[in-house]
Amino acid sequence: MTVRPLQDLLIADISGTIASAYVGKLFAEYGARVVNVEPTHGFSTRTLPPLLNNGHSALHSYLNANKESVTTPDPVSHRAVSEADLVLLDPSTWSPETIKTNVCAISWFGLNGPYAAYQGSDGAIQALSGLMIGIGEVDGPPIIPPGYHAQMIGGLSAFNGSLAFLLGQLSREGASAPAFFLDAKIYEANLCLTELGPINAYNKNPLPSRMGINTFPPTYPLGIWPCRDGWLGVTCLSPAQWQAFCRLLGLDDYADIPLFQSSVARLEAADVLEPLILDALSRQSAEDLFYRGQAMRIPLARVPTLDELFDVDQYVERHAFSNYRSGDESFLGPSVPFRLLETSPVLGGVAAALGADNDDWLTKENQLLAERPETGVSGLPLTGLTIVDLGMGWAGPLAARNLADLGATVIKVESCTRFDWWRSWEATEEWIADDGAEKSLQFIYVNRNKLDITLDLEAEEGRELLLKLISQADALVENYSGEVLPKLRLDYQHLVQANPELVMVSMPPFGSAGPWAGFRAYGSTVEQSSGLPHMSGYEDHPPTMLHLAYGDAISGLNGTAALLTALWHKRRTGQGQFVDVSQVECLFPLGAPGILHQSVHSQPPARTGSKHDLHLQGVFPCDGVEGWILIQACSDDSWQKLCHLVPGLSVLAGLNADERLSQQKQIEPVLSDWTRDQDASELMGKLQQMGVVAARLHNAESLLDDRHLKARGYLQMLKREFVGLQPHPSPPWRLGRDPLSIRQSAPTLGQHNQFVLGEMLGLDQAELEVLEKEGVIGTKPRLN
Repeated sequence: MTVRPLQDLLIADISGTIASAYVGKLFAEYGARVVNVEPTHGFSTRTLPPLLNNGHSALHSYLNANKESVTTPDPVSHRAVSEADLVLLDPSTWSPETIKTNVCAISWFGLNGPYAAYQGSDGAIQALSGLMIGIGEVDGPPIIPPGYHAQMIGGLSAFNGSLAFLLGQLSREGASAPAFFLDAKIYEANLCLTELGPINAYNKNPLPSRMGINTFPPTYPLGIWPCRDGWLGVTCLSPAQWQAFCRLLGLDDYADIPLFQSSVARLEAADVLEPLILDALSRQSAEDLFYRGQAMRIPLARVPTLDELFDVDQYVERHAFSNYRSGDESFLGPSVPFRLLETSPVLGGVAAALGADNDDWLTKENQLLAERPETGVSGLPLTGLTIVDLGMGWAGPLAARNLADLGATVIKVESCTRFDWWRSWEATEEWIADDGAEKSLQFIYVNRNKLDITLDLEAEEGRELLLKLISQADALVENYSGEVLPKLRLDYQHLVQANPELVMVSMPPFGSAGPWAGFRAYGSTVEQSSGLPHMSGYEDHPPTMLHLAYGDAISGLNGTAALLTALWHKRRTGQGQFVDVSQVECLFPLGAPGILHQSVHSQPPARTGSKHDLHLQGVFPCDGVEGWILIQACSDDSWQKLCHLVPGLSVLAGLNADERLSQQKQIEPVLSDWTRDQDASELMGKLQQMGVVAARLHNAESLLDDRHLKARGYLQMLKREFVGLQPHPSPPWRLGRDPLSIRQSAPTLGQHNQFVLGEMLGLDQAELEVLEKEGVIGTKPRLN
């Protein structure tokens, strides 16, 4: 039998939301026994489109494959719940106090604070998080992204918190065994996408809210543009990438102009440059440009439509899509995006019919796969683990930061010439003299609670010191493009010689295998390659991006999940292994509704902007500059309450859901006239108190002052050298009312050379001075 890491765990889901279903899905794909304890009529996800010919929900089947289903009028008293290692619940449905084992309560806004009783939705989270405000035409209104992104991200985050605290229990065998109660908030989980906005606002660095479809600062050219035969995704950050892009398109005269060596300057000159770029692209093949550009180290993407997605050679070779079955029908859906190569996941699977496992849970012979350990959590759950962070930018460092927040000792490794590109990708002597490496807000945001050392890995002394450090570590995470570490002889086959029990999580953009394994990409490139842009926006828009480096943050959360899953297995067996995380495949689950629609119906879902298939919704203007509010009438009751409040809608109170959708063009102007002169925050509160889903659209500045986040102490203020007092967003998990404490701000370059290389690795002061003199270590950047 295949050994799977989590096969000794029993998980019970008693709420069956999309978020809790995704938590359970991740546990089940790595072997846990997951039981859906459903009411007699089943979880509500069983009715969600797309529907198969047999009437079953493909989305429910995708989320709940490889799980058991039992039905009962009293889920809390069911045997699966009392015996579970972890119970997943929605606290608006079930009281957590009735559960005596470990609980992960997944809610929209958390268990306390001004929004705790508010109605939530994926759109409401995207509005409040500051994501939605950036998507759409300059003159608005902003566009609501389709699908269930917010819940899937919330579920992924809840999986990470739950598994970390279970690991904390497992690590303290023989200790007392208090059950943990984890407060996992979908809102705060999604803020990892946009937290840089309020941090910039605090530092008086204004960010424009919306610049148009596929245009967002500070990078240019960045977007999705038409070619002769399809769409090409482009991201050029560095001067070298811009120069290569110009030569690829035959725009050599613009390659070396000094002004255009700055991405910000290129963005300011977009009205000059973009017509030239569009004209050059229109005469060439997207496929040809993609391969030739990648050979020149330009982060270009072929932007596949949904009907092309299943046939992309990279995804076919990696089995990125698997067969799922419900009843007598099957369809393709995204596979698990992180692969533990020695203890492989389940790919695809069968969804249980409602109550299919009732009889199994009534028999006396039914036994757990393993007896639960009598252990408990003391302090942060990952205390005692050591993680080496070779990550750069956002994805890898975020994966490691989550473990640092949970107590692991995370040692970030940079060099003085190849420092983290989130310190800067356009370094100059003036920047170095001004200590610019220590003033980057994005670096500070994603590297808190870590130690930092410098090692020149191209020097043999630096390489050997890294191997010595790895010999003492539990795991390593990296997100270089695929060819970097093999060139340095620091790929897994070399590292495992230094530490046979090492867990190595590798996070290249397209994974560690396949024809695109060595291709260059950023988070934007990953999104462009994922199919997601063909699901957003309107039919007459180009494929529409979500206006931030979406692939980076989502990959970081999946990298955390991969690390924790492999570390659980290592704690149980002593076995380390290589873990392959494909950043682009991390985005496929977020696009599951559209991907499943393509598989089931052989056509993509229509791109209808902010419209929803099942209920009335829209984004409406409010008072002030960029004042907007999302309003959703998700039920007859909420529609009638809305009609009672809005004078112009009172005559339409009797419309049913289909009639409301058919008359949406007539309803929207009435709502716009009513909302236009009102304050968005006050109107949100008024509508929410009546039970209508509403959310103001935050921008960076207003998110900084969000009253719910303030009441929950979400932004923790810590001092850091060179920049002074700075806000640090709290981790998205709580064991009580207070957030997990952030212990220290991000380190400066090489700040812990003395401690790590001296005290941990045993080098004396003379040896450290020689290494610094030779440039192997240091505390200031140098240009190559």
